[in-house]
Order: sequence, then C-alpha cells, then structure tokens
Amino acid sequence: MHSSLNSLENTVLEMLLAGDNDRLTLLREQLKRAQVSSRKMTGVGFYTEFAVPPAIPRVPGRPTFRLGDVSGTAANVRNGLGFVLFVSDGALSMLEGYTYDELWPDEVRDLILEYSGGPNRNLQI
Repeated sequence: MHSSLNSLENTVLEMLLAGDNDRLTLLREQLKRAQVSSRKMTGVGFYTEFAVPPAIPRVPGRPTFRLGDVSGTAANVRNGLGFVLFVSDGALSMLEGYTYDELWPDEVRDLILEYSGGPNRNLQI
C-alpha cells in the first residue's frame, strides 16, 4: 500500500479542497489521515485511490459526489490537463488526472492550475 501523496497529487488536492465550506473542511480532515491505497497510470492519465480509516468522520448524509472544477496547463502537455476528485459514501475515494487526447508525460513540467469558473468557485456540493 502506498501511503503518501506525490507532489502533483498534493498540489491538485489542495486546490480541489480549498474553500470555506463545511464539506470541504471535513474532506481536508479526511485527507490528513487517508492513505493512498493504489495508483494506476492509464497512459493518458492516472487514478489514485484513497483509504480513509473508518473512525474518521464522513460528510453528513454520506453523499457521493465529484469535484472537477480544476484544470491545468503544463509546458510539456499540448492540450491541457483535467482533474476530478471522487467522494463516495461521504469519504474521499479517488483522484483522477487526465489529458485531452495525448499521452500523460513522465513528469508534468511547469504546472499551472486554475478553476474552471474563474477565481471564485461556484460549488454545488
């Protein structure tokens, strides 16, 4: 079992979980205690799965939803990058990163992230 995030995952998750929202606050707390249970490269992206200990509080109502309003550019990726964080049963489940119609590079260089809605997020979670 992998235990820690790599720098790309950490940067993306920090942005995906940023904000003054009770659900985001709980998810940030979960992330502090979560373990990376697996990583899979797909050729055009990756999947990083999380294991959140059962004793860590879940989002009330234990909803399933996605956060996908973060995208990026990189010096060595022509068409940009996208990211989606999956929350299942009120707990962090998986982070997906992907390219648009090109191979995922061995190393993402000069990553710049932004919110799809501009500087102010419009979250419906």
